Amino acid sequence: MIIRLSISLMLCLVVAAQAMAYPKPSPIPTRPELTFRPGPLRIVQAKDGNRYWYFTYEVVNRTGSDAMWAPSMVLFTDRGEIAEAGQGVPRTVLREIQEYIGDPLLESRTEIIGTIRQGEGHARRGLAVWPVGNSKVNGLRLFVRGLSPELATVQHPVTGAPITLRKTLQLVYLAPGDVTARRDAPIPEHPEADQEDRWIFR
Repeated sequence: MIIRLSISLMLCLVVAAQAMAYPKPSPIPTRPELTFRPGPLRIVQAKDGNRYWYFTYEVVNRTGSDAMWAPSMVLFTDRGEIAEAGQGVPRTVLREIQEYIGDPLLESRTEIIGTIRQGEGHARRGLAVWPVGNSKVNGLRLFVRGLSPELATVQHPVTGAPITLRKTLQLVYLAPGDVTARRDAPIPEHPEADQEDRWIFR
């Protein structure tokens, strides 16, 4: 019994040590980053009968030189769903949402990939869309990668192999109840979002 307790204690200490050693991005950017202005996260029912999350944003290059923008936007729900923007979204639905928003300069995830020139005048506006699986969610997290070149390397806890992590923007939302009842109202940011790390390595 004592041996089992000792082993359990050792495992807890190892896990705690790994958590404490997990890297965090520098409070002040170590290298120039793109400026990201998030718009609202909303839900819409398309003509195909399915519902989709959609998110608009603006990205500006103030790094001092032209930069490549190839975003990765992953949406997590508290129902265990994980979705990469654009996957499982028909092109017709993307066009439908773009027309619904009515912004002729709005670009889809694939359209916006490319060079962003410097300055406010060259800012680009993007659209990210995900299929809605379970609409009865309470919380969502959106992870945006591609804004910063900052990296960190950690060891896999089992294999010991090196893993490269990238600085990622984390946005946290609260949507209690059935979100379909919100119609096109924006999903609000979580009231305790400020207690979360806005930037993480992932």
